[in-house]
Amino acid sequence: MAKKSYFVYKDSLTGKIQRRLMDSAPQKAFLNTIKNVPIDRLIRGPVSEAKKQILTFMTTAFSLTAALFWNDAIKAMITSYIPKEGGWPYLMLAAVIVTMIAVSATWLISKTVEQR
Repeated sequence: MAKKSYFVYKDSLTGKIQRRLMDSAPQKAFLNTIKNVPIDRLIRGPVSEAKKQILTFMTTAFSLTAALFWNDAIKAMITSYIPKEGGWPYLMLAAVIVTMIAVSATWLISKTVEQR
């Protein structure tokens, strides 16, 4: 008779230690599936995916850094043109103008990418 495997865990509601019989059929099916596959083929997929993710994360980090520098530059430019005694109406006008420029730039960039 085959040895039975149990999964032991603590029930979060009652706090009692529980024991559940593990079903080994999915594990056996998985082992039978990968038994005849060469090891380099098993490793190549996840490693390739990890490289892609790392490159994506690095690109995103550089993009975020550039965006933060642009944020500071644009803020400095706007504050140099807005009078200090003007208050919120000038800030609202600047926000509307910057939003229109950002939407236009995004639209132009997306059209350029679609054409390629």
